[in-house]
Amino acid sequence: MCLRRSIVSWWLLLSGSVFCYAAAIDSGLFTTYTTNNSKTTLYWVVCGSIPPAIGCYTSGQLGTFGEIGSIVEGTKSYNNTTGTITRHLYVIDQAIGSGQNKVVLNDYKRVDTIVNSFDTTKFTLVKRVLLPLTGGNSALVFVGANNSYLVIGTSMTAIPVKVQKSTLAVTSLNIISEIPISITADNYGFITVTSANSFFVVGPNGALEEDGGGSPFTVNKILGTRP
Repeated sequence: MCLRRSIVSWWLLLSGSVFCYAAAIDSGLFTTYTTNNSKTTLYWVVCGSIPPAIGCYTSGQLGTFGEIGSIVEGTKSYNNTTGTITRHLYVIDQAIGSGQNKVVLNDYKRVDTIVNSFDTTKFTLVKRVLLPLTGGNSALVFVGANNSYLVIGTSMTAIPVKVQKSTLAVTSLNIISEIPISITADNYGFITVTSANSFFVVGPNGALEEDGGGSPFTVNKILGTRP
């Protein structure tokens, strides 16, 4: 009896392990983005494999924008019962307004529905938020993100901002008051704002973790960081 119980327990443990490590329903899919020459329209295509099918499934476009400065995706949320994957796409427009130098954060909700080996993708604009930053066609836009926050700055503004994803509340980060030269993030949610002579770090909970002199930066396992 003890042996039988051990075998049953081992089988349940093995089954649970397999279930926990099952591949995500969209693990074979990828999305590519392109823009037109003026960066006023964002085009997207979803391709890959949903067994037994392979190919491209859906496409579309977002816009019109003044000029797209940067794009970052949010964390995915899965509902395996309905076959849906929900995430947000954040598009920073750097050339809005009569002077084409206002900066706006566009928050899109993206929902993918995978049914019968096919993917249907829908983007919905949730909100547009005017940021207290200076942009323009010649500006560079810097963005770092973690699960809860975006940190956004430009090469025309000394004070970057922090945006809470859940509420889109904007907070100015008046910490070093120098034009940033980069904003980088690591895989644990620490975001580093770097200027020519100083830096500061925002943690996963949005709090200031460190600041000081020099020009350190953060690296991650997804994208290379140019020193």
